[in-house]
Formats: sequence, structure tokens, C-alpha cells
Amino acid sequence: MTARLYLFDDARARRWQPFTLTRPAGELVLGALRSWERAARVWGAEYGGHLAAAHLAGFREDGGPAALASSALGGDEHRILVSSRAVVRAAPRELPSVPTDLCIDGVRVGWNLPPDTRLPDPGALADPAGAHPAQAQLELDGFVLENVWELVERAPAQLREDLTNGVVTASARSGAGPVPGPGAGTNAAEAPRERPVLPPGVHLSGDGPLSVGAGVTIEPGVVLDAGPGPIVLGDGVRVCAPARVEGPLYAARGSTILGGRVSASYIGPVCRIRGEVEGCVFLGYDNKAHDGFLGHAYVGRWVNLGALTTNSNLRSDYRPVRLRTGRGDVPTGLTKLGCFLGDHVKTGIGTLLNTGAVVGAGCNLFGGTAPTNYLPPFRWGGSPDAPLFRLDRFLDTAARVMSRRGVQLTPQMRGVLERAWLSVSGTS
Repeated sequence: MTARLYLFDDARARRWQPFTLTRPAGELVLGALRSWERAARVWGAEYGGHLAAAHLAGFREDGGPAALASSALGGDEHRILVSSRAVVRAAPRELPSVPTDLCIDGVRVGWNLPPDTRLPDPGALADPAGAHPAQAQLELDGFVLENVWELVERAPAQLREDLTNGVVTASARSGAGPVPGPGAGTNAAEAPRERPVLPPGVHLSGDGPLSVGAGVTIEPGVVLDAGPGPIVLGDGVRVCAPARVEGPLYAARGSTILGGRVSASYIGPVCRIRGEVEGCVFLGYDNKAHDGFLGHAYVGRWVNLGALTTNSNLRSDYRPVRLRTGRGDVPTGLTKLGCFLGDHVKTGIGTLLNTGAVVGAGCNLFGGTAPTNYLPPFRWGGSPDAPLFRLDRFLDTAARVMSRRGVQLTPQMRGVLERAWLSVSGTS
């Protein structure tokens, strides 16, 4: 039975600061895949789009899926609705022909809805666990992300698993991005990959997998250490000397590592990374082209970090880090946790970010130290009472930055950013 898959953001996912103000949670990365990519691969289904907050309607990046209203879903199709917080490891090929609750560890995370089945109401999508039971129940193998910091906590292990199992490829010639097909992945032992021939002067250590895409440039003096985990360099990636690259690491198409020590990180497309980087996620089109430390951080798209921008990922008293969430300041239980930077954040030269800092989308920080662990979105300055970044100037800056990487700020995405700004300003 052919079905179409949709991920929906429940009430908890919509509070995942600072990211879901400007993007659906299904667009966030865990390991080497965005949530929707992993779900589509596991279910072996066509992905129909994101069911997210109303102000995100029209969201679309890189020609990928769009954010939709639930009213756009056709009633005559077989639909699979899954929470964007659910990480499903394996799904059945044959689905029941009756409405079915999809559960992980007994908790409802979505629905299997055959044709002509009524969609869950908005209250059920906001809180699927509290919805009325369906005719049948199907238990799935996986886990549910409860908190946004788990995207950092779980990242290195999931990245190592994904790259070992070959769920992404280095080259577009063999299908850049996620490998299609059913199941959670292909065992690397079943599909051995030969190591590429590296240029003279490039040093490779460790016995982990190394995959290099088309047009990759690695300068003499670079050290690739695949001992801690696999390394995958996508098409057109450039690694400049001196640099030490340690797995598990995935650098997507067109990104550049300009030097320094970069380890256990996901680097999205067309990023520029330099300095000391450990256990980080860069969603894409990010610029960290200068020295400075970034550790256990999660960075949205179109972020520009000024020279020597540095974050703390360890409290001086070694106590667990607290993080600002939609439920207030909460303990994470993690000793090491860096910063969370929303889309289109900019930092000035020498900016210092506190342990567990949350910086809202569109903030423009300057003046050195951010004196707080939380900055609301679209602030012009480094303090919570800083004025709002004027909407016209913010949108003009965003368009200019994107055009420098050959990307247009479409009217639809402009509308998403404008509605996000208006929701923060209180004038919507």
C-alpha cells in the first residue's frame, strides 16, 4: 500500500528554542540526517511535507519539502503522520488497513491513516499522547527526543552510526545525501568501501571508513583521523592546511574547512569552518572563518561568527548546565553543553558566549560578551533589553548574505521571516 509521510510539530517541538521560530523541527539534524530525511528513509515512503506552526507556512529550503497546513492533506491518500520528535529506527513495510496509533514504548507518536480517514484535530497534533485511541496500535522501534539539547547530546554517537552504516554518501554521482531504501541502514560490513587515494602530504590515521566525493581538495599538511569514527567529505569540499579532522565527521557539499582542529561534527552545505570545533552541528551556509572555540553547539542556518567568537561548554564549577527553554531555565543533566544559535544570528569580533547560551533567530550581537544565557529573537545588541533589529534592515541583510552564496531569499521565505519577526514584536 503506497502511503505519504508527514512529520508534525507538537506543542513541545514548537517550543524548541531558538530554532522552531523560523523552521519546522523536521528540518533539524540529528546525526547525519535531517529528521524528515531519516523518517522518509526508514518508512520507505514519499515525504509530503511538514505540519508546523501557522507562521511557517511556505517554508522551503534547497528545493526540499514545504511546511503545510493540515488542510492541504488529501483525504483520499494513505497518510502516515509522525511526530518530528520521534526517531524511528525501523518501520513495517505493510501497514494496517484501519486507523492505527503509532507508538514508541507505549506512547503515541503518530497515526497510520488509510484513505478517507479523518485527520487528527489540532489538539491531538499538539498533544498526540492525549488523543483518543484509534482502532489499532502499532509499536515501533525508536526513541523520542524530549528536549532540544538532546540534538547535541546524541549527535556524535548518531553521526558515527549513520556514517558507519552508509546512510549518506560523499558524491552526487552515487546519490548525494541520504541513501534511499527501507530499514535503518545498510551494514558497512555488507558493503565494503575502498579508501580513496589521497594526495601526497595528506596523513590518514585510524582504521575507520573514509569517503571522499567528487572535486574534493585536501591540501598537504592535513591530518585525517578516522580512528574515533568515519569521515565523509561531500562533493566540492575543501580542507586547507594546517588542519586536523577527526571523525565522526560529515562535511556536506561545497563546505570548506579552513584550518584548525575539527572533530565529531556535522557540517552542513556551503559552510566555512576554522578554529577549534568539537561536537557541533552546523545546519548549513554558516560562516566561522576565523579562530575561536565552538564546542557542543548547535548552529542554525546563515549564521556568521565574527573573528575569535568563542563559547564555553563547561561551567567553572563542573555542575550540570542549565538551559533556557519554553518551560523556563531547566537542568539538562549535561556537564558539557555549548550554545544554541538560531537562524541568521551574527556575532561581532571577540564575542564570548556563556555555557548553555540560547541566542534567538536574527540576533546581531556586538560588544564582546553576551551577559546573559538567553537572548530573545531579533535583538540588535547583546542584552535581553536591546532594541529589536528593524524588520526592513534585517530582511535586507538576510537577502544580501544569502545572495553572496548564490541563494535567493524567496518571497515565501521572506514571508516566514517577516511573520516570525512580527510574532516577536507583538505587532502581528
